[in-house]
Amino acid sequence: MADLREQLLAAFEAEQGEHVAAIRATLARLRAGEAPDLRDAFRRAHSLKGAARAVDAPLIEDAAHQLEALFAQALEAGAALGAAGVDQASQRLDAIERQVKAMYAPAPADAPGAAPAPAEFLRVGANYVQQLSASMHELSSDLGLVDAASDRLHDLLQQAQDLSRALDSVGARHAVVSGQEIALLAERSRALTQTLASIVRQQSETAWAVTQAAARVREHIERVAMTPASSVFAGLDPMMGELAAASGREIAFRVEGLDAQADRRVLQSLRDPVIHLLRNAVAHGVETPAERKRKGKRERGQVDLLISIEAGRLVIRVRDDGAGPDAAKIEEIATARGLLPARTAEQAPPSSEVLYALVFEPGFSTAEAVDRIAGRGMGLSVVAEAAKAAGGGAYMRRLLPWGTEVVISTPVSVAHQPVLLAREGSDLFALPTFAVERVLRLKAQAIERLDGRRVFHFDDNGNQVVVPVVALSNAVGVAAAAREETGVVHIAVLRQGDIRVGVSADAFESVRAATITSLRAAQSPIVTGAIQLEQNKTAIVIDADEVLRRAARGEIIPHDHAEAATPVTAKSATILVVDDSITTRTLEKSILEAQGYRVRVTVDGLDALAALRAATEPVDIIVADIEMPNMDGFQLLQALKSDAQLASIPVILMTSRAAPEDVRRGLDLGADAYLVKQEFDQRELLATIGQLL
Repeated sequence: MADLREQLLAAFEAEQGEHVAAIRATLARLRAGEAPDLRDAFRRAHSLKGAARAVDAPLIEDAAHQLEALFAQALEAGAALGAAGVDQASQRLDAIERQVKAMYAPAPADAPGAAPAPAEFLRVGANYVQQLSASMHELSSDLGLVDAASDRLHDLLQQAQDLSRALDSVGARHAVVSGQEIALLAERSRALTQTLASIVRQQSETAWAVTQAAARVREHIERVAMTPASSVFAGLDPMMGELAAASGREIAFRVEGLDAQADRRVLQSLRDPVIHLLRNAVAHGVETPAERKRKGKRERGQVDLLISIEAGRLVIRVRDDGAGPDAAKIEEIATARGLLPARTAEQAPPSSEVLYALVFEPGFSTAEAVDRIAGRGMGLSVVAEAAKAAGGGAYMRRLLPWGTEVVISTPVSVAHQPVLLAREGSDLFALPTFAVERVLRLKAQAIERLDGRRVFHFDDNGNQVVVPVVALSNAVGVAAAAREETGVVHIAVLRQGDIRVGVSADAFESVRAATITSLRAAQSPIVTGAIQLEQNKTAIVIDADEVLRRAARGEIIPHDHAEAATPVTAKSATILVVDDSITTRTLEKSILEAQGYRVRVTVDGLDALAALRAATEPVDIIVADIEMPNMDGFQLLQALKSDAQLASIPVILMTSRAAPEDVRRGLDLGADAYLVKQEFDQRELLATIGQLL
């Protein structure tokens, strides 16, 4: 238990330092007359309170609770914190730091009960290990190029062998005329063949040895980067006991799976959401002993925290045996907030899948009271946001005969995870395999129409399941290429809990473990990143949970309802895309090429200038980001407008920088259009390009 306590304190030391520093930065901005968003500071105070409770630090918990109340009052009033409030918050932070310092102050060696000197440990910064792990994964991906080189050498060897046989044949037919010359050529060909054979053998042996060595190093690095769930989730029993006592409940708390290993970053990022779920289970799930007795339940409620590794995924389940989710209440609140349309008494209610997905919307809460146990109505959006940031998702379901279960599922490792490659036209996409239930090849006649949607049926353990179908291109929001009618439909069935959706594509090619460059592309919230493939190909990674959520709510147009693609005639325009993000470049290139434009890509302003000045064909329009290394978008714009040969090229700045001063600066420097990525959709870009051309 001493080791566990040390682990908890080490985790708390790092966590509280991050929260305190961030809150102090917010206070500094308030003192400077700025207006920062207090919601982040409020959440950090809330998280700090829960963390202090987990390590049994009541003085820190009380100070964090007071800090949380200060920010909550300001948020509820819609006003600034004020000078007095800033001073009070600063005093609470001072108190927290004093208590933390006292917690971690070493006891004198001669003090009664002083522990013997601990064993020496080598402390390695987690960021270094993470960087090394990411580099190793990239190296593993690059080793695929070695295999490609081996294949090319094999082809060259085959050509040399064919040449040798041909020369032997020529020599046999023309021995009298040029036998000596033919023999010499044949000898040289045989020597070439032998040399190539030797190179091929050496290349193959080297590639195999390097691949094996990289695999061993990756395995060892991952062991260092992984940590047991106990380092983050053990020691919650006292907190649960206090929550139960404070709320007048009797709780039996069970934890399983603390030995499950996962990336420390993933576990740490899910700690606060899990504590939030446990608080909800006590405050909103389990009933009071008197209520449970009236319902025929045992007076002591049950709350479970179950952690497991399933198919390479970290799965965390928080269960309670309370009344279960109130579907009618969820619908009432969702309708009042405009998340659901009002319905008449004759209309059927929304499905439980749709209703339970709504509880993860920002700000959604069914809590009627605000207190220290239940929180302040933040709802479950914090859980969904944390799960999504870790590359996963969360969902809720009702347990039978009663109770609620919230499931969080994320990759074990942040960057490296298995994906299913899908092809739409010339574009490649990647679906995380955790969400793929099955891949099917159906006859076109198997797709039916039901309530205005395209669906298909399949048997699931004796139950007939109806699954809606959407096209992958529709889900991502890129133009679909013309598809040859083959009478066959390729579908990947995505599943989250009881929600299923079939995603159709031209083909599903392979499953592979890949290093994902994380990026929530502004062009589509369904795009989360990219993976680099061999031969400089890129696959766009799709957020399967987001596809499921949107499809369940009917926000993705079924593929047969999509507007017919406007026939595209070849355009003479050439567009230069300038962006340092490989994901953004690839997505923009796909959108523009689907409309018939010729597209060139560059990685920053300097690269763009060099390409423009060395161009053998004119560029008709430039689409450039602002935030780029070496030369940013503003600097590129200045350079273009000062160059007589390039000044007339229209420039569209497309960036996440939405501040009014940035927009003014871009337009003042001569940009012809300024598009903000957060508000961007492809139709706006295409319309803007059409106007400028």
